[in-house]
Amino acid sequence: MIYRILVAFLYLFCIFSCSEEQPVFELQNKEILGCYDLNYSYLKVTFSLSDKEIKGSNAMYFKSECSIDTLILDLFENLIVDSVLLDNKLVSFVKESNKLLVIGNIEKDAFFCVDVFYHGSPITAENPPWSGGFVWANDDDHLDWVGVACQQESGALWFPSKHNLADEPDSMRISLSVPVPYIAVSNGKLMSLRRDEYNNKNHVFEWLVVNPINSYNVTCNIANYAHFQDTLQGENGSLNLDYYVLDHNLFLAKKHFKQVKPMLHVFENLFGEYPFYEDGYKLVETNYVGMEHQSCISYGNRYMKGYLGAFPSNIDFDFIIIHETAHEWWGNSVSMANRRDMWIHESFATYSEALYVEQVYGYDAMLVYLNHQKAKILNKEPIIYHDHSNTDMYYKGSWMLHTLRTMLQNDSIWMNILKGLQINFRHQIVNTNDVIEYIEEQCGYDLDSFFEQYLLHHELPVFEYFFTNMNDSVILNFKWKSISPSFDMPLLVKINNASYSWIYPEQDWKEVILTDIIAEEFQVAEELFLIDVNEID
Repeated sequence: MIYRILVAFLYLFCIFSCSEEQPVFELQNKEILGCYDLNYSYLKVTFSLSDKEIKGSNAMYFKSECSIDTLILDLFENLIVDSVLLDNKLVSFVKESNKLLVIGNIEKDAFFCVDVFYHGSPITAENPPWSGGFVWANDDDHLDWVGVACQQESGALWFPSKHNLADEPDSMRISLSVPVPYIAVSNGKLMSLRRDEYNNKNHVFEWLVVNPINSYNVTCNIANYAHFQDTLQGENGSLNLDYYVLDHNLFLAKKHFKQVKPMLHVFENLFGEYPFYEDGYKLVETNYVGMEHQSCISYGNRYMKGYLGAFPSNIDFDFIIIHETAHEWWGNSVSMANRRDMWIHESFATYSEALYVEQVYGYDAMLVYLNHQKAKILNKEPIIYHDHSNTDMYYKGSWMLHTLRTMLQNDSIWMNILKGLQINFRHQIVNTNDVIEYIEEQCGYDLDSFFEQYLLHHELPVFEYFFTNMNDSVILNFKWKSISPSFDMPLLVKINNASYSWIYPEQDWKEVILTDIIAEEFQVAEELFLIDVNEID
């Protein structure tokens, strides 16, 4: 046993000495993590609000894919492990930094349970939701108002877990014990409310999630909430809508949240049925702006239009409700395999905002909204990047998809692709290649150079052109200047204020002979393509 613990220490040393340049999500040994599949988790947490402390346990049920003698789990270093049970028997463990190594012999194809008991003070969020942790605040009545966000850090910042984006439990039970009269809201459906048998000043809220869920999406919200309900008659029958808001905002919330049902109808029309009918849909008022916690969306936009009151003049909706709900499809149902694939979440969810505008306000309003997004594109780093420091995977990704829609020249195919991605990859983990291959298969085009240019390089493709005269005609000379050597996207241009026409630039110069043209009125459809344009003198 001493030998195995020593080996565990050496393994941890190797992890942390060799991982300085790696993202948080990729620190773990993928080969070992693939040896045990997480099927179900039962999390129990008791909150001491006055001390800002938690204690609890998480029983994780696995199936082994190979014989193993050590499991790698995750729990932040500021939280203390009290004991670990393997199939109800105490076992040895090693805790170092954010890693927990559990020592025990497990045969291949075995079903087993690891129950980790722990306590401590979870980290406090400095800038939620972008910098994760707990938010300990007070409402206007000076009552506790607690939330948590942990997309960057994972659920391990407040409970033991196997943090591997490619391995989600198929279901999860979440038991939260809080002082009376506070309400504790989490993911899924509320199964029971009972007095805490170990502390009669507390009551326990028991929530059940019956769909796959990643640890960073598991949340808790504690406040003196008021609760009201509604029902959506949707694509898959009746969907429960639950709203938890601060009691003094109840009247305002009932009016403001009327936009939820029409929005859900729009998204179901675009992407297919809401992915989590069994778990319901919730908006929970939080003391940070918002987060797409699965079936339990954190809402902190203060009942304003746009984003905290900032929005294009022709738009009249709450940005947080629209964007975070879009993540139920793009992110929570169709989920990234690793951090490099995060564009699948954010690009499609941000583009969903534009499609929502098109459905509600019309095509021209969508172009105005997209132009609002375009102004935020920085082009400082690729969309696929190891450490995102700006928002290009949101806005540039949205414009990449808008550009692709234009390029395909067939809205029916494009809309079927979006819905097909949801149908084919429902409740699945996907990577960038999965998405690209599906789009190529459905549209019949080789899009490798397109996605290479927009996903892997920060520079935009440049459409270069100039005019020359020949007798009574004008020659348009044009080509693409791009990082991807085979980039050859077709382009719409307008001559003499006529309708747009297609031209087909490539990497080498091409020319078109034009008659009766006024060069100053030549126009490139920059409202439909994410490109730079350079007229050469």
